[in-house]
Amino acid sequence: MPPKLRRRSTGAALSHAASGEEAPKSSETSPAPAAAAAGSGRWTRSRSARTRSHLGLDSDSTDHPRVVSGSSDQAAPKKRKKTTTAVGGAGGSTRLASRPVPGRYPDYPSLRPGQHALSKKHMSAVQEWMDECSRISKLEKQARPEDIPTLRDNPRDPFTPDAVVSSQDKAMVLRVARSVVSVSSSKPDGELISQCTGIVIGWDGANKCAKILTSCSTVCDFDGEFHKPTFKLSVRMPNRTITEGRLLFFNVHYGIALLEVKGDFQLQVPSFGLGINYGQDVFALARDENMSLMVRHGTISWLDYPGLLTSPYMFLSCDIPEGGSGGPVVDHDGNIIGIAFNINPGPVVISITTIRTCIEMWHQFSRVARPVLGMQLKAVELLDVSMREELCLEYNIAGGFIVNLVKVDSTAERIGIRRGDVIVFKDNRCSTLPQLEDYLLSLGWRYLQGLSFTVDLKVEVHNLADSYKESITFPIPFSDASKRVD
Repeated sequence: MPPKLRRRSTGAALSHAASGEEAPKSSETSPAPAAAAAGSGRWTRSRSARTRSHLGLDSDSTDHPRVVSGSSDQAAPKKRKKTTTAVGGAGGSTRLASRPVPGRYPDYPSLRPGQHALSKKHMSAVQEWMDECSRISKLEKQARPEDIPTLRDNPRDPFTPDAVVSSQDKAMVLRVARSVVSVSSSKPDGELISQCTGIVIGWDGANKCAKILTSCSTVCDFDGEFHKPTFKLSVRMPNRTITEGRLLFFNVHYGIALLEVKGDFQLQVPSFGLGINYGQDVFALARDENMSLMVRHGTISWLDYPGLLTSPYMFLSCDIPEGGSGGPVVDHDGNIIGIAFNINPGPVVISITTIRTCIEMWHQFSRVARPVLGMQLKAVELLDVSMREELCLEYNIAGGFIVNLVKVDSTAERIGIRRGDVIVFKDNRCSTLPQLEDYLLSLGWRYLQGLSFTVDLKVEVHNLADSYKESITFPIPFSDASKRVD
């Protein structure tokens, strides 16, 4: 007489296991149904198979026959290979399923009927609750492999979210950020000297070489003296790869330095605009020492400061983050229109047209020719409306530059230009100092081409003290020194 078969209640066991209940013991069943199925060679889908399919434990829906112990007319089935699939898939354990369950914070101890909140027993329970919460919190921190952004409660820079709000501006900033790097200089022993922001302005894919524009404060002080006789330049790319940079040239007057880096990088050269206008709405981008992106939103201010007269700078209404000198200033279309610097008395920006002229000069002549006027000027356009009206009605002056200071023994002093005069450049009707700088730089090409060591400048001088004007031509010298020249 064949032995009785004992049916295994797999499905029931799974159901009870899922509910947390203990599975009941399986009971013996009659061999008749099993024998009939075995004789016919067909097996119906069992409750166990239905349950496993519902829970996603089977890799397919094929029913497999059971093998009765002692049967010789059926071969043993082949073992299925264990597979690892996505969540809810079949096969063995998945990577997600193998993760430990996070700690559970206990509920705050409740008061029992008649129990006072300050009772010793309740306060002891509260202390135990606090200790357990602290223990779980420490375990959670230890379990984190690194500071991942999705678990960070606050942004690293609290001002960036307020600076970039709309979806269009966010997309624009992310696009420009692909070309924004971090540049630092350090002593031979590794001590940090200076950290600034830089921009990829050129990429040679054939030679795997990139040009990086940054602030000259990375390599020198305000007077153009190197920080150390020997220092190391490091450039951190947007993907956080660090490579060594090589200094090509720097110019203190324009506040820029050009570096070269080599390596197999995936770099993007940004688009450049046509310069900056007063009152323009802009974004200033920067990187900190950890390569975190920082953004500020502001406008180009209608301001002049006496200490920065005859400089190529324009002022920003927003601050520049620490380490942001050398970073790009962009418009709403994502075009780089200037470079930001953090100097006294406030954040400034220099037009990208001026910088690109300097770089082109260096590429062609290996130096930059800067005009030396011997004067400090202030744009009439930046005066308040009442003073501009007075100049227009009483002196017929609608534009030009006010002479704020004349340097001793300069050419300007020798030909009779004095403080308070108004100068109008006849060959170029520029109205702002950055425009004047671009005009004078264009004259520097003649100097670098060797046609002359000076350039004759045609100007109209308005003498307000004696109420007359005079057209004069006087030579201006040029300096190609990288350091500051008074």
